Amino acid sequence: MRRVLSIWLPQLPLDLRVRKGDPRVSAPFAIISEIKNAWRLTHLSEAAQAAGLSPGLSLPDARAICPQLLTEPSDRVREAALLRALWRWADSLSPWVALDPPDGLFLDITGCAHLFGGERAMADHARARLSDMNVTSRIGVADTKGAAWALARFKGGSIEIANAGQTGTALAALPLEGLRLPPKTATQLWRTGLKTIGQLSEIKSAELARRFGLDLTKALSATLGHVPDPVSPKAADPIYAARMTLPDPIGLKDDLLSVLERLIASVSGRLENDAKGARRFALTVRCVDTGDHILQIGFARPTYVRAAILQQFERPLDGLKIEFGADWFRLEAAHIEPIQPFQISLDSHKQAEDNTSKIISTLGNRLGFDRVRQFMPVQSHLPEREFICVEAMDRREPVCWAVAPRKRPVRLFKRPERLVTLEPGRPPKRFQWRKSVFATQSAKGPERLTAQWWQDERAATRDYWQVQTEDGPRLWLMTYPGSGEPNWYIAGRFP
Repeated sequence: MRRVLSIWLPQLPLDLRVRKGDPRVSAPFAIISEIKNAWRLTHLSEAAQAAGLSPGLSLPDARAICPQLLTEPSDRVREAALLRALWRWADSLSPWVALDPPDGLFLDITGCAHLFGGERAMADHARARLSDMNVTSRIGVADTKGAAWALARFKGGSIEIANAGQTGTALAALPLEGLRLPPKTATQLWRTGLKTIGQLSEIKSAELARRFGLDLTKALSATLGHVPDPVSPKAADPIYAARMTLPDPIGLKDDLLSVLERLIASVSGRLENDAKGARRFALTVRCVDTGDHILQIGFARPTYVRAAILQQFERPLDGLKIEFGADWFRLEAAHIEPIQPFQISLDSHKQAEDNTSKIISTLGNRLGFDRVRQFMPVQSHLPEREFICVEAMDRREPVCWAVAPRKRPVRLFKRPERLVTLEPGRPPKRFQWRKSVFATQSAKGPERLTAQWWQDERAATRDYWQVQTEDGPRLWLMTYPGSGEPNWYIAGRFP
């Protein structure tokens, strides 16, 4: 008979933050998340629970109850990374391991328990290993995934084991939440007076399906083992990394580059074979006196080209200070993406895109990728909203600017500059701007633009004129129609 072990990590976000010796262990501490437009407590330390706090409390209410409360926001990315790390660790217990996000694991332990001295000894071993890693856990063992999941979360003990063939008896007293039902179905069951799994199992499946739908009967049948619900493992994501340990420390740049070339060759070769590229690379250099130094580079497009990676690492290596040498190195590729093959052609557009990506990568590694920005087109009739400025790294596709239906100045001022009218008119016949006097030779307009109704209603209606001056500059004048005395502004300048 198949046996399944479920590991529940109820304090995973908290265990990720708090370590032994951390002063937050003894102080009230909680993890908070934004739920229904409010910051609420999700995971609490023992000191926080002793202070009268409970999960679900809003942060202001929690502060009122316990002013000494320390909090940190939930970090879903790091929590998912820790869960995946524990997923790989669980291979030491069973070859069949599946994720149960966001805080659990499933292990098919059929034929494995005797290697640890039985199911109880295996569960004790797993819990002890997790405790050594400062991870809180609760374990359930049963014939099915659903039963093991329910035992771990609702039975109450740190380790709960249902004997083979006794799944129904072990789950009889557990609440309906152990079936992982949709909230709407669970509410309907509660209203009819059904509160435990045992009460449901005494009712015919046809009657449950007719009253509450097939989802209920499917969940109950899978949990009790009437239909198969196997553990479906998935291979861990490949890690593109390479490391090197040297017998003697090195410190010269040429030696560092030689080591780096060998690491890049290993990582890039694997990426190329898998038709993938990386947007970021991290090199860890362990010095004998100052510990680890992490050097990071990025690319605008995923790549595995060795020369490009080495070129971007040269500048960070110049800033690395090594006095007594380094003897351990590790290069890891991150943000892995597939690389689509393309046909070589005589068209220059592809070469232009590659050159742009190289420029973005070089500038980003020197100045910071958040400082390298690019304009992107947006559909709008208002000139100040026809484009946005985004990080160049966020660009996934080539920027295609469509032909503008209305002629716009090459230089658009962020804030229109007010001019002084010397000879009135519509537009002014003579005016002063930036300490220079201009005379209107010809004008075209007006072009009236109104505010977008779903945006800021405070934006007033505006009239724009294309004005050719006698002195040469071609300006874009703007005014607000309907206002008392007309005030004119320079909104842009044509080439």
